[in-house]
Amino acid sequence: MRSARIRLGLLWLSQVARVAADWGLRMVAFLELRRLGGAGRDSAWYLVTALFIAPFILLAPLHGCLSNALPRRGVLTAACLLCAVTATAAVSTFFPTSPLSALQLQDGPWLWALGLTAVGSALYSVARYAMLPAAAQDASLPLTRVNGLIELGGACAIIGGVILGLRLSDDLQPGLPRAMTGVLILNLVALTAALFCSFPSDVRRPEAPAQAVRGFFRDCRRIFADAEARYSLLALAVFQGVVTAGSGAVFTLALNNYVAGHADALHALILVTVGIALGCLLAGLQASTRRSLGLVPFGLTGLALAQAWAALAGTQGVAPAVPSLLLGLMAGLINVPLRSSYLAAVPADARGNAMSVMNGVIYLMTTLIALLMVGLVRAGLLADTQVQLWFIAAVVAVSAALAWKVLLPQAFELFAETLLVPMYRIRVHGPGVGRIPPRGPLLLVANHSTYFDPFFVAKLTPRYVRPLMTSRFYDLPVIRWLMAKVVRAIRVPVTPFRREAPELAEAVAELRRGGCVLLFPEGILRRTEEKLLRQFGRGVWHILKEMPQTPVVVFWIEGGWGSYASYKDGPPMKNKRLDFRRRIDVVIEEPQTLPAEVLADQRLTRRYLMRACLEARRHLGLDVPAVEEPEDRYYEPEA
Repeated sequence: MRSARIRLGLLWLSQVARVAADWGLRMVAFLELRRLGGAGRDSAWYLVTALFIAPFILLAPLHGCLSNALPRRGVLTAACLLCAVTATAAVSTFFPTSPLSALQLQDGPWLWALGLTAVGSALYSVARYAMLPAAAQDASLPLTRVNGLIELGGACAIIGGVILGLRLSDDLQPGLPRAMTGVLILNLVALTAALFCSFPSDVRRPEAPAQAVRGFFRDCRRIFADAEARYSLLALAVFQGVVTAGSGAVFTLALNNYVAGHADALHALILVTVGIALGCLLAGLQASTRRSLGLVPFGLTGLALAQAWAALAGTQGVAPAVPSLLLGLMAGLINVPLRSSYLAAVPADARGNAMSVMNGVIYLMTTLIALLMVGLVRAGLLADTQVQLWFIAAVVAVSAALAWKVLLPQAFELFAETLLVPMYRIRVHGPGVGRIPPRGPLLLVANHSTYFDPFFVAKLTPRYVRPLMTSRFYDLPVIRWLMAKVVRAIRVPVTPFRREAPELAEAVAELRRGGCVLLFPEGILRRTEEKLLRQFGRGVWHILKEMPQTPVVVFWIEGGWGSYASYKDGPPMKNKRLDFRRRIDVVIEEPQTLPAEVLADQRLTRRYLMRACLEARRHLGLDVPAVEEPEDRYYEPEA
């Protein structure tokens, strides 16, 4: 694990140097186009962006095939070598005696150097992202955290590249050779670090050239057929395009309002990038890939406010520090969850192609938005940069409304988890840690001693969980709306006698759809100190009888009894002090499919699961009491 983390650190260093080199080159090319003046002055950002990202789109199948079939360390090294050779050639054009001096055209070597560098950057980007799931696995780190660190490094690299491009090009023509020399040095650093970047669990799919090309398009169909991958990718593409346009508008506004130099423009862009780094760091703290998507609605709302604030501030000069920093912070909160969700959703044997598809779609959308902005600017509709900011703010506001509608469950879970952080310290144990199936039907079974048990289980489950909940709690004011519209809990009627159990049919239907259902088979909260586990009702057997191949994951939650939301010393949450940093230990057993002979008898099934639940206590060093013979019941009504 330590060796994997060192290699992950080298990958981080390599990509920081590569991104810094790219942005240094892009800044100089951007400033050179602006220096020419004319109609392209205010659209230079979008033109340079379109030129740089063209290889990400046009060469996507080639880059995908190479990163999917070849060792990714070799692909990284070859990409860095191409960029270093290009930088060397560009530097040599400034020496009259060099045979390449003829390549320094009227506007310098910047545009052709940028185009060649973009080819290497596109190949490098695909291989780097394809390595991240394996890096996370080998380093025993959550994918969101690894991706957050990588994106944070990229944001820091942008700052360095912008400083390189702006500072070394302030006195433009004399500064050009120095800027390109800095780009060359960064590329050499990236090349050296890339030589050591390999991860044993990385999966590749060696194929013949023709087969690899066909495999690329097959993988495209696989990716877009998966709802999670498809929606994460499309959302990420739109977001990246809008942020690129918004950053360009803020940067151009700063340049237009400061004639004497680039100091204020540099200040504005650095603040945006510092905000991105902070946002990536915060987003990486959320270990659950699925739950991190709850950050997206908050981020888009803040992004719309930041864009509007920047537009208002621009009426009196350069946008101040707060909106620039907020713009970057919100962008970081959005980027990491969407990218991590896509990385986690794509098949392991198609990661090279999937990352190429990701880059292609993102940059195609960015190009379309950039060209749209260029067209609107030249048509006079968005000629003023403040109007550009207002336009982008409106687009982001519409996106935020859509995100709240789609991702409200994840946002609610994230909010609830944040509220519970000061109250509980959750520690996870057992052989099932990290082995919960990410897809397909799944039944979760746990003991029940506190109202917060569903949150404890959901926090440790890397997928959307639908709990069964008794109507006594489900039907409370406000709670009912949350349970029905946000959590989508399955309502369990509480009646002394009933012949039908509609909640069981709904649970089976959810499993047939490939969903995850959480069931507390005791039916009620623990009531006494002596009785650790009440008898399980027949409901769990009826569910498994209909779906016998459903994997079952058994949980044991220790520490809930005696908490604020338990029945110890009185009803939950009444005349009790709030918990503060109370320790909760959760054991997760390995997923198992119950044997047919067990499922043949409802009493045997219930007894089997009760024993499995109690035996999970062994992982905490606790005693395992005997299991009582189950009685015939579905659920016992709440007292």
